[in-house]
Amino acid sequence: MSGAYDMEPLMEGKEFDLVDCRDIEGKDFICSEDAQKELSSRMRAYSPEGIHFLDSGNYHYLTKLWTDGLTVPFSLILIDHHTDIRHEAFNGVLTCGNWVRVMLDSNPRLRKVVIIGPTESQRNTIDDSYLSRVRFISEESLLTEDGWKAFSGENLKEPVYISIDKDILGQGDAITDWDQGNLSLDNLERMLDIIFRNEKVIGMDICGEYSGTSDLVKAQKAGLLNEKTNEEILEEVARDTFILNEDTSMPPASDGVSSSGR
Repeated sequence: MSGAYDMEPLMEGKEFDLVDCRDIEGKDFICSEDAQKELSSRMRAYSPEGIHFLDSGNYHYLTKLWTDGLTVPFSLILIDHHTDIRHEAFNGVLTCGNWVRVMLDSNPRLRKVVIIGPTESQRNTIDDSYLSRVRFISEESLLTEDGWKAFSGENLKEPVYISIDKDILGQGDAITDWDQGNLSLDNLERMLDIIFRNEKVIGMDICGEYSGTSDLVKAQKAGLLNEKTNEEILEEVARDTFILNEDTSMPPASDGVSSSGR
């Protein structure tokens, strides 16, 4: 999408298909209808039931396009420093800030959304009309043991799709294009372990790369740090999936299909 993975060379050694979308116009922050059609066309060869790297959070709306391909009822678990459920001034446009709202309005298979990690002050970005379908867990609540107990008690009836924006992490674990939270990578991995143990995970994506190009030194630093974090997230998912698949009473967490937007 932005070329951010050019700064993460080890990612190219993984078993991922790199789909270069840099030539598509009308995709930065706001995704035009033509861009949606072209992106969906290029994604069609890949299953939504896998692990997908989406590039910068500027393109987090790709989660909406991936989940459009799911054919069963599901719930979305969004781990992000922002709610991405804003009401935009211009109707009918898909953006990196409103894609959750668009999903709730347009995807008949989406049952619930659990948003984890925004600050408490962002709770008011969720319209009352969505409250019956949206569960909000603030960054502040995750700083308390009671908050973790409440999170651990979450259980969704439907299979879940997980979407992670690394801007939920502090700058010691990720460098992104947006303001960031304070969650540690250890706590993110703890969160994933709980989700995989409690839910049937059918797909997952990760964004939050750094797309800036004006400062090459910062871009290189960000690439190395984000690559390391991406690898640790993949290792945590592999551990969780292996543990679950060892227990024959539980279904596989994912079909293992992996792809990447570049």
